[in-house]
Amino acid sequence: MTDTKQSDHALIDSITQGDIHAFESLYDRYASKVLKRCYFICLHTEQAHDLMQEVWIKVFLNLHTFKKEAAFSTWLYRLTTNHCLNYLKSKIHSEKLMQTIEQEESKSIDYSVSADVKNILSKLSIEDRTILAMKFMGEYTYEEISAACGMGVSAAKMKVSRLLTKLREEV
Repeated sequence: MTDTKQSDHALIDSITQGDIHAFESLYDRYASKVLKRCYFICLHTEQAHDLMQEVWIKVFLNLHTFKKEAAFSTWLYRLTTNHCLNYLKSKIHSEKLMQTIEQEESKSIDYSVSADVKNILSKLSIEDRTILAMKFMGEYTYEEISAACGMGVSAAKMKVSRLLTKLREEV
């Protein structure tokens, strides 16, 4: 049994040596955070669960590409964000999402996001929600946001500022 207090890098080393329990420990450590990230981007419960499972398959298959120069969580959240955005950008999945959003709105969901917040977030574009998630879910600096979004650091700061102003106007 793998020690749950092992560092992410130690767990990854164990995984690459075939220790499936180490992968389970890594999954247990980050699964809820990945699910929240997926939900924050797609705002659909069932979709978020499906995307989370796909992300973990990608993690398992691509863990060998992780370079230990950065934190595993940064790599994982970037992989999660990119996977969710790619999924939502595809036409087939976007059409299905639009059809099911109306059904989903009638359900009561508790991801610590009130209906009002969900309503406001749903008015933002996927890219804008992602930028806010990057900044306020605590994983990205303005420099990392600028690199991920292909904009300058000052543009990233301005974008976040404008999004916050827009959100305040909505409230």
